[in-house]
Amino acid sequence: MSTIEHSISKAIWYGKIPIQFNLDPTDPTATVFIEVPRYSYLPLTTPQLLSHSKRLESSEPHSIWYEFNGEPLKWHYPIGLLYDMANRMGPTPPQLPWCINVHSNNFPDNVILRNPGLETIQDMYMSMIKEADFIRHGSTKKVMNLSKQDQSQLWQALSTERYDDYWHVNQHILDDRGVGLRSVPLRLYLPDQCPVIQDTTSFTDEQGASRTLGDILHSIVPGLFLADGKSTTDLIVVLHGIQLPLHTPIRWASDHLSYPDNFLHLIICKPSPL
Repeated sequence: MSTIEHSISKAIWYGKIPIQFNLDPTDPTATVFIEVPRYSYLPLTTPQLLSHSKRLESSEPHSIWYEFNGEPLKWHYPIGLLYDMANRMGPTPPQLPWCINVHSNNFPDNVILRNPGLETIQDMYMSMIKEADFIRHGSTKKVMNLSKQDQSQLWQALSTERYDDYWHVNQHILDDRGVGLRSVPLRLYLPDQCPVIQDTTSFTDEQGASRTLGDILHSIVPGLFLADGKSTTDLIVVLHGIQLPLHTPIRWASDHLSYPDNFLHLIICKPSPL
């Protein structure tokens, strides 16, 4: 396992997005402003919103859904990823605070999964961590060997914003001693409603040399990125709201810039208009 620069990972962990939640379309004053961690999930904000709105308070939490510019937001995507997809892939510059509409009826079942309970979200989160472990090491032993208390601590740390508690457990998952690295846990999000790309690609080349982000992108989407790590167009790569240089070492990025599910969620888009 490489040495973690905690100044970097802490800055990512404590990154937040100011959100204006519009609770009632008939009442423009029914709004709540919350600074939400980028790594969190929208359903984790639901209890706080219910306490601010009598209309929502009488609703079933499973019926609550979120929408931006007419598009339902996927609750199982981290909030930072949702914001970057909505604001970096669109035709307008990023807006802050991010204005999200909250609905309690006409749930779009044909577009998004119904809002689950917190236990289901926790199960989803742990499934992602297990999947990342399998991609990275070729098995899920790192996660499965954690005690129930440690597995629970990963989720509790995420939902209560405790960085030290999270890394106390996650460092054991990322520890590659005696196991070795297989593939990079990553997902690519492209413009124009393209399907999410999740492919297997190694941390090193055939000679064992470390690969860069540009190397990885060329191996997965060679039509968009050349072998020299340059884009064939003016496309850029965005993660946590930051444009990543294509020469970024992929191992460093995976260890420091992954979301708490241990995936690199990379957005391929054009530079935002000024």
